[in-house]
Amino acid sequence: MTDLLARRDGGAPPGDAVDPAPGRGLALSTLVLACLSAGAGVIHLVMAPSHVGESAVEGAGFLAAGWLQVGLAVALVRRDPPRRPLLWSVAAVNAVLIALWAVSRTAGLPVGAHAGHAARVSFVDVAAVAFEAVLVVGALARLWRPMTAAGARAGGPVALAVPFAVMALTTAAIASPSARDHAAGEHGTHGTEHDHGAAAPVDDRGLSLLRNGHDHGAAPPVELDEATQAELDDQLAVTRTLIDRYPTVAAAEAAGYHRVGPFLPGLGAHFIPPNGDYVDGAVTESELVSPLLVFDGTEPDARLAGFMYVAVNQGTEPQGFAGPNDHWHYHENVCLVDRPEGGFDTPFVADQDVTEEMCTTIGGRFAPLIQHMVHVWVVPDYESSEGLFSDINPALDCPDGTYYQVSWREMGTRDSACLNA
Repeated sequence: MTDLLARRDGGAPPGDAVDPAPGRGLALSTLVLACLSAGAGVIHLVMAPSHVGESAVEGAGFLAAGWLQVGLAVALVRRDPPRRPLLWSVAAVNAVLIALWAVSRTAGLPVGAHAGHAARVSFVDVAAVAFEAVLVVGALARLWRPMTAAGARAGGPVALAVPFAVMALTTAAIASPSARDHAAGEHGTHGTEHDHGAAAPVDDRGLSLLRNGHDHGAAPPVELDEATQAELDDQLAVTRTLIDRYPTVAAAEAAGYHRVGPFLPGLGAHFIPPNGDYVDGAVTESELVSPLLVFDGTEPDARLAGFMYVAVNQGTEPQGFAGPNDHWHYHENVCLVDRPEGGFDTPFVADQDVTEEMCTTIGGRFAPLIQHMVHVWVVPDYESSEGLFSDINPALDCPDGTYYQVSWREMGTRDSACLNA
């Protein structure tokens, strides 16, 4: 250790900073710069695998940044006082990395699997950016006033305290919850399962990350016989009468409907009727005209997009609509928090690792299981490409055209789950 901290040369080339006390170890400022550069590099290298799993381009960028910062740290330790080109390199590299981070958290990077999609800020990346900001300022200070900026020599306890402090901060960042599944989590998820047997489409925009509860036996629709198809057509004709009655959120609210939870990409915003008839067995005409209404947003002018029917008996799937194509699903671990104006929020969404204690702590009602339900997508311009009764409707995307959501832990009372809403 003392060999690394000691000066091995007796001077500096013309134009470089002059070491006022050769042979007494690294200048304190040089030691700080070297340790911070190494810390930032280690963070990038540790985070690289999760980014490679999401995007090869992002992963390669993290590896390049990590090795470059570690290399600069080694160069700073080997040469004190550092030459001006090295200090300029430290300032320039870290300034570029800060700029790239800022773009990734605002407009989104222009390349990679998440191109054009802004990521959320987390502790682990803030720690790296803080290291980089100090590196830029410190390197420029050494360039501007080399004699003064060099300062005291890093000997004895100081030579151990500085690396230890930076190592502790680096370890805290890497071990923080925000570092777990960092690449997937920073772009917002709803569920963490991925299909590793097939590659997702490049332009998926987060659609494959959506999960909508548990459905039983969902399969491609089957062709119906003439009599069954006629019965289903009659049922859907009744449902379509609601399109003109409730064209917007404003019309629904005027009729006494209240919002249930936030707008969810792929699902829409659900509004519950004041006195709805819930399905018990095969749907009746009275039940057909009192479903939950699904809109493409929560604003007063948001348009009607579809309907959702709920079964009374949460233990069994109802007969429902004519034919076998209406695959009903259910939800688990739902926390319902009443709103004073009516309706309720779902601060943890559904189907997450939410406990009753977490729910009651915020004044909510915990439901370990929610009744069976099914969507019906018959509204013009909002027909689902995945089927009439599909759980997810790709026509209901976020304002930015993606399906990325905030983490369920951050939902709270938001009226939209869209990451960039």
